[in-house]
Amino acid sequence: MAAFVDVAVPLGVRRTFAYSVPPHLQSQMAPGIRVLVPFGRKTLTGVVVELLRESPTGNFEIRAIKDALDRLPLIPAALVETARWVADRYFTPAGEILRSMLPAGAQVSGAERIRVTPGTERLLAGGLYPGSVQRQERLLLDTLYRHGPLTVRQLEKNSGQRELNHWIQSLVVAGWVRIEETAGKPRASAKEQLGIRALKASQETLERLTAGQRALYSLLEQNGRNVPLQSALRSAGVTAGVAHSLQKRGLVEIKQIPILRVPEELSEVADSAVRVLTKSQQTVFDELRAGLACAGARRYLLHGVTGSGKTEIYLRLIGEALKSDYTAMLLVPEIGLTPLLSRIAVSHFPDLVALLHSAMSLGERYDQWNRIRSGFAPVVVGTRSAVFAPLENLRLIIIDEEQDPSYKQDESPYYHAREVAWHRIQRSGGLLLLGSATPSVETFHAARENGEIVYLCLPERIHARPLPAAVVVDMGLEFQRYGKQVIISHLLGQELGDTLSRGQQAIVLLNRRGYSRTLLCRGCGHAYTCTECSVSMTYHQAEQRLICHYCGLERDTPSTCSSCGGEYIYFVGAGTEQLEETLRAMFPGARIARLDRDATRKKGTLRKTLTAFQQGRLDILVGTQMLAKGHDFPNVTLVGVIAADAGLAFPDFRSAERTFQLLTQVAGRAGRGEAPGKVVIQSFYPDHYALKFARRQDYSGFFGHEIEFRKLMSYPPYTRLIQIIVSHGAAATACDVAEQIGAGLKAQALRRDFTSQVRILGPAPAPLEKLRGKFRYQILIKAKPACDAVSLLGAAYEELGARRVALKHSSVDVDPLSLM
Repeated sequence: MAAFVDVAVPLGVRRTFAYSVPPHLQSQMAPGIRVLVPFGRKTLTGVVVELLRESPTGNFEIRAIKDALDRLPLIPAALVETARWVADRYFTPAGEILRSMLPAGAQVSGAERIRVTPGTERLLAGGLYPGSVQRQERLLLDTLYRHGPLTVRQLEKNSGQRELNHWIQSLVVAGWVRIEETAGKPRASAKEQLGIRALKASQETLERLTAGQRALYSLLEQNGRNVPLQSALRSAGVTAGVAHSLQKRGLVEIKQIPILRVPEELSEVADSAVRVLTKSQQTVFDELRAGLACAGARRYLLHGVTGSGKTEIYLRLIGEALKSDYTAMLLVPEIGLTPLLSRIAVSHFPDLVALLHSAMSLGERYDQWNRIRSGFAPVVVGTRSAVFAPLENLRLIIIDEEQDPSYKQDESPYYHAREVAWHRIQRSGGLLLLGSATPSVETFHAARENGEIVYLCLPERIHARPLPAAVVVDMGLEFQRYGKQVIISHLLGQELGDTLSRGQQAIVLLNRRGYSRTLLCRGCGHAYTCTECSVSMTYHQAEQRLICHYCGLERDTPSTCSSCGGEYIYFVGAGTEQLEETLRAMFPGARIARLDRDATRKKGTLRKTLTAFQQGRLDILVGTQMLAKGHDFPNVTLVGVIAADAGLAFPDFRSAERTFQLLTQVAGRAGRGEAPGKVVIQSFYPDHYALKFARRQDYSGFFGHEIEFRKLMSYPPYTRLIQIIVSHGAAATACDVAEQIGAGLKAQALRRDFTSQVRILGPAPAPLEKLRGKFRYQILIKAKPACDAVSLLGAAYEELGARRVALKHSSVDVDPLSLM
């Protein structure tokens, strides 16, 4: 038993806090237990991370835990250790990582309730009031006497009064009421309904039943387990009175039973036909199966061209893990990919698959998480945060499209799912499989140059189908030829018409949602930018509003220029809304749908649209990058890419890599069936190396060009990066704090003699200088891979904190994927 524990709280602090444990709770303490703890004037839910053998020493008061919320650890000890590793590795708060490991809505916080004291209650029961109370205080006492203990908000509602704090404090000081701290209710919890099941009965008893009673009892007896009461009544065609009459005779049991809230994706089953592996697939699978059976931890990169059959290998490998009573995890980058993969997984492993992603309801996530924690779902399919799923006996983690930036959390708590997955596999022993047609430069370098990852290759598509033929259209020449700005080039329009006439399908990608990129005055050149962010506002025709895609600010669309008063307002740059409108005008008979964040806000829309396209009920699918990866549509023979070079304009060293990956991935959606595919890429920079290699789907050529640039400029994988962003509503304050942090880092590097291993750049205004009303300054640390730059950062922050530097205005991103 522990008299003291270390607790992580879900706040933006990177340290843990020691608490004493009351004697009656000491036997419950273990890492992973949730506890209610006082923190300042609040009560928070924390997680025990360590049992302490003795009282911590120091000039501080050790407060006591208020209550334990679990009898057994909710978070496994191995995951608690993982949370602490992530906190150290990414310089991020352990409490926020631990909160990410729990189902959304499961957090419990303290709630203050006001109740009358026993003496006051006796007076009120006799129709009396304490002496010298005022009219407002009498009203509050009456309300509390009638309704019992209430929160301040409930007391306001029931009394009809506002701003009660003064009166409540007056009653507390006088001793007429007291304030109690209780645990609030979580937003997500188990859901129950009435269930019914048959009990044993003699034949003689059954013969005396009415026809309705016999029908219901027979139905329940055949089922043999608890079933929802209302469902049983409907099936038997009887009323609730029949069920209660059977209950009175001791023939059935009616009680509350749990309801499992199942996401729609898990209720649909895909084709589970057994497929024969190609020779390349079989070779790869045999090596992976052998690696899975070996002791210790192993990493593999499966580099397969689009359509090479990586998913079939994933499923067979999961099957191998399950045969040996291990658990497995399959991570995907986009929520749009979970319906397809979860359906396939369910068809292969019925009742064994759990799904985790943020588009599910709180109740669905709560139930799926509990299925995993209780061991009923040994296979997890999900997005980034599913890497924290509480799987025991974990042996296999598969990360599909491992290069995707969505695997990196770009806000606190920072972490990369790929690195967390590798840590978990190193702890448990097993296999981490990274799959991609376009691996990240760092992963490919680790596999081919350093040998840290075992490299496996699927060089051709299944059934020896050819890769789609790709052509790049120079939109500069297109403009010269037709004398106006066009969205769809002549070639792409012609190919779309031919594709539709053959009864085939097409995908058209434009990685920009909305109708137009911005509004511009032709008279004075004024562009409409967000007042809170240093970016232009996007015009959305459906809402007829200008919307900032960073902070969500909206404003009416102007009819005249706010700068010069001119009427020549011009829509600049097309978005997916305008693209959809253009295609409908060009092909009025075509069935067209759009997939982007705006079109899929309503739950179920994404799944329904993808299913309709899969089943051939749509001809053209328009959308953003959510269309580019993982989907398998055999009847798609044409892919068009609008503004293929848009990503190259970003001031980020990964812009070429991301452009190449996006184009290669979306091109891979074409020609997966019997008919060959074709890709039309529209660009104003057709000679850029990212587009040239993407057109040929030549990853090796692209990597060779890109790695030279990275080496020359000292970017990953040759250095590690740490980005510090200081943000504040006042530009001068942000600059001042950034300068203090920069000076502290440079002094610490000099003190440690790290100057030959670390370069500290800045501070300087960030590329995105203002965001959500705050000005941003950036400091960039470039460190050699062997240098422990995080420890340098920690020492500098500790020293700066002691000097009262306002570090709360800074955020630290270790290994950032974007420098915006």
